[in-house]
Amino acid sequence: MKVSKVVKTAVKLAPIVIPIVKKVIAAKKGTYPYVNKK
Repeated sequence: MKVSKVVKTAVKLAPIVIPIVKKVIAAKKGTYPYVNKK
């Protein structure tokens, strides 16, 4: 099944992608001061 492959890939990538997304959201909110200094 192609769907199961996509799900397995998503599960493998999730631990990598989620922290990056959280950092981007936090940076947009201005929680990281060093991002705003640039």
